This record gives sequence, structure tokens and C-alpha cells, in this order.
Amino acid sequence: MDKHKLELFLALRLVEAFLEAMEKQAEILANRNAACRPESPRSSAERKRLINLAIENCKDETVLQWLRENSESGTFRKLSDMFDFLKSKIDEEEKKNHDDTVDIIFVAHGSIRDSMIPAKCLLPLPTITDLVLYSPWNCATTPDVTYGIATGKMRPQHRVFYRSLPFFFHSRILFDKYQPLNLPDYWNSLKKAEGRKIPNIIVSPLQPNDGVWETFKSLSTKHGPPGRNRIVIPFILPGESESVPFSVVCLALSLVLLSSRFKATVHFNACLSDKSTGRESDRKYLQEQYYCTEDNTVMTCSPDAFDVNWWDYFKSLFS
Repeated sequence: MDKHKLELFLALRLVEAFLEAMEKQAEILANRNAACRPESPRSSAERKRLINLAIENCKDETVLQWLRENSESGTFRKLSDMFDFLKSKIDEEEKKNHDDTVDIIFVAHGSIRDSMIPAKCLLPLPTITDLVLYSPWNCATTPDVTYGIATGKMRPQHRVFYRSLPFFFHSRILFDKYQPLNLPDYWNSLKKAEGRKIPNIIVSPLQPNDGVWETFKSLSTKHGPPGRNRIVIPFILPGESESVPFSVVCLALSLVLLSSRFKATVHFNACLSDKSTGRESDRKYLQEQYYCTEDNTVMTCSPDAFDVNWWDYFKSLFS
């Protein structure tokens, strides 16, 4: 890196630190204000009903313990809201010509925190058969990845990694392209993670100016929409930006599926950048669980991922 590039890099690092501090402070204030809002009697009663329903149908002792220990904490404060949001989406999909076994792609903004939970807590009920993470730990993603995951066209060989710096919120300047060493040639299946602990994943809604959903719609027009049995759920709540633990989303979704005809593999599309408030997550442990990239790493999708795969095309004609 020459002197000019180095100076630019250092200047952008200062901008990055400033923007991250602002973003983190805004999130802390938003969540603090939300936590101060009293829970309505209806929401409280519905939350308790849903947790009891989950306990009645849960088959795993680790998840049962997690449900009981957190039943009265703030962890599940948004459970009834997420249940209502996801139920409206699944009710619409049940009217379509899907099989009873489907792939659900949940699209959101995300990050990881230094607190850890058992991976099983993202598979709380048998209605979710597996949960697949695409981004390595401590790695951001670009909007192209959303389309690749939603259609199933993106395979491990299509991953392209860059070092980056943020430009504005949810936008990034991509710098040097590089390939992480010893990256697994498969995605991170939490069913295979079994009893291991993973970072607490936090999600927040997509926003009109972040370009994620607009890019997805543009690529769908150009290359074709996701096929049958693939249900894409963008986390879009007008006027809402409050973050939610992804474990709560998974619990709400598993409960919604309980009263539907579907069983699902869930595909999670979001950044998993490390936004710990205290110490950083245990990078060595995350490397062992799946993979953990260096700071400021972004994963995007190579353009050839969206080329027509004639074998998949012919198979789709007979499915």
C-alpha cells in the first residue's frame, strides 16, 4: 500500500470509528427507550401464552431451560409482535402452491454480540428442521447476497471477500479483494452445531434507503424470482427500527409454523459483524465453530452465480 493509499485508509478508519460510535449510541438509546415503554396487558398475556405453548411443544432440554430462565426477562418482550408479523406472512404463503416442506429466507440487518447462547435455541421446535447461516462470523454482506440466498443460486464457490470501510450507514467502500484461509466449502448449518454455543445475533428491520430490498427486486426482474417452495420474508416494519434478538424471531416463526401445514429450513440473510459492547467475541472459538473473518470483511456474490444453470432449469420444469 503506497503512502497516498495509506493516508486515505487511516482517514477512513477515523470516519469508521466515528460512525460506529454514533450508530452504537443511537442503538443503545433506542433500545433503552423501548425498554422503558410499559408492556400492554394484551402483549404481556400473549407473550406468556406463546412461551407456554413453546414449552409444551419443545423436545430439547437445553431449549426448555433457556425458555424457562428467560420467560420473565426482557428477551421475549417483542415475541408477540414478531409472531403477528410472521403469521401474516405465512398465512399468505399457505394460499400458494407450495409443498408442505419449504425453505424460508429471512432478510434483515444483523450483527453479533459478545453474549453467547446455545445454537439449539435457534431451532426451538421441530417445525424448523435446520437454520443455515451464510455469512461467516464477524463478516458483513452486500445486497447481491440476498438474491443469491433467496433463489438458492449462491453456492460456496461464489463467495467473494473484500476488506472494507463504511461510507454511510449500511453502505460500504470495498477495498482490496482477498480470500480468507481455510474457509469451509459449505454453509454454517446450526443443526450440525448441536450443543455448541454461538453469539447472540441481533436483527433490525430493513430501511427504505439501505438498498437491500431494492437490489433484490431488481435482480429478481433481471434473473427471475425465487422458485416454488421458497418463501422470502423481508424484515420490513414501516417506521420501526428497533432491534430484536434473532432467537426471538426463530421462536416466533417456529410457533407460527406449528399452526400451519409447513415445516421449514430457515435461511438467514444478514450481516454478522461483531458489534460487541464490551470485549470482542471469542474469535478463536468462532473459528472452530465455523469461521471468523478479520475486521471490516465483506462477503459478496460473484456475478456468474446468477447465470442460467440448465440442469437446475430442466429439473424445475418437472418439479
